Amino acid sequence: PKKKTRLIENIKDGPYPFWLQDRLLTMRLRPINKIIDISNFVMMETGQPLHAFDFDNLAENRIVVRTASEGEKFTTLDEKERTLSADMLMICDGEKPVAVAGVMGGLNSEIEEKTSRVLIESAYFDPASIRKTAKKLGLNTDASHRFERGVDPEGTLTALNRAAQLMAEIG
Repeated sequence: PKKKTRLIENIKDGPYPFWLQDRLLTMRLRPINKIIDISNFVMMETGQPLHAFDFDNLAENRIVVRTASEGEKFTTLDEKERTLSADMLMICDGEKPVAVAGVMGGLNSEIEEKTSRVLIESAYFDPASIRKTAKKLGLNTDASHRFERGVDPEGTLTALNRAAQLMAEIG
């Protein structure tokens, strides 16, 4: 995998532009909050999935990629506990998994109203790896759909910069 990250600080909860909510609704995406909505908007705009983590919930304030342990348990954002296999890639902080790479984030690092520091991740993952993981877990997400079909490895920085720009303007 190839990944890039950017830290955005001083995010404040509150209203955000109607144009963003309107464009998401036009794309049949339900507005959630400004951070997630910017991530989703940039994914639709560039084709590059992004993931936003609450930086203050990341142990050691870092993320790393590793493979899961056979039988490891992980609770995804949809509040379901998943049983992982050793061929699945995980995004982890300094202590624990925080996302199934390229598929879905974890409940333990989700963006909340109180989130003020956001770590945005933009990555390229092997399409076959993501396809196997999503199929085994029975998870078909917008991100996995795009990663399975292959995203532009060079587009990771463009999408990351676009999301950071929007978060700085809106947040």
